[in-house]
Amino acid sequence: MDVLCLWQLRSRPAPVVLLLLALAWPLRSRAQAPDVPIYRQGRHENRLDDALQEEAKQLFAGTNAIKLETVREQLKRSECRLLLPTPRLAPLQTPEIYRLARRSHLRVGWSYICDKCDQWQVNLAGGYVLAGNGAVATCYHVARPPPDIKAGCLVAADEQGRVWPVTAILAANRYSDVCILQVQADGLVPLPLNTNVSPGDAAYCYSDPLDHRGYFSAGIVNRFYRFPGRRPFGAPESAAYAPTRLNVSTDWAPGSSGSAVLDSCGNIIGHVSTITSYLDEEEADPEASRPVGPTMIVFHEAVAAADVLRLVHSQEP
Repeated sequence: MDVLCLWQLRSRPAPVVLLLLALAWPLRSRAQAPDVPIYRQGRHENRLDDALQEEAKQLFAGTNAIKLETVREQLKRSECRLLLPTPRLAPLQTPEIYRLARRSHLRVGWSYICDKCDQWQVNLAGGYVLAGNGAVATCYHVARPPPDIKAGCLVAADEQGRVWPVTAILAANRYSDVCILQVQADGLVPLPLNTNVSPGDAAYCYSDPLDHRGYFSAGIVNRFYRFPGRRPFGAPESAAYAPTRLNVSTDWAPGSSGSAVLDSCGNIIGHVSTITSYLDEEEADPEASRPVGPTMIVFHEAVAAADVLRLVHSQEP
């Protein structure tokens, strides 16, 4: 009898056990927190990009998105006035930094027809919101027209897949790789800029490397360095021609350009500019068709927030 009762308990869960299992089922059936998206890698994501491309194409004719010649002219603008948010001082939990970075992140780039065909294309990288009026920062090389463009306009897309026109370039500097755009969009969330940064400080990045959407990475600031001055002939000496860069250990790749690099308080300390791999040429195989040695180190180079601020004159509230 005792054995039979024990068997019954094991094979027929008590009502309390059933209730606990029912409550736990939603947690067991998903891998992420309720507000975290799951991206569909592969064909499904490609279909979403096709829809985005079609919407971006419509902006060319149906909105005040700036076109090719206007972009080329406005890239010469060197300063603008913006009301910027005050830097945060309190450290945040890492998931909070992820949410702030995602809310401020935009995909920025060109909707265009190339000079070899009549097919519309979209080439998007990253950007981040600077001010509540729609000012968005990205790289100069992201806003610069592609070399094979025949016609097109600059556009921005948010994390919900909505596509918005870029209506103006407010300021730009090709030496520091900074461009500030005016985006006609609703509900943009700006993040503060912070220049009080040291090696060893945390560095986070939310971007879309190699079409891997919503990739969040953490590292540290490795060092600061400065390029030698590269000012045009006859131009006066200025820090605008000798930008400051950050090396960070945070991950990114092509497609991440212009995406924000954040500190532990959710402030912007810079944005993605380049990535460079250094190979060991001595270990390369001379008999290979392309003799390439192993990677020794990868340098992630970010534009400093100070060089973004050089383009901005503070506007009084």
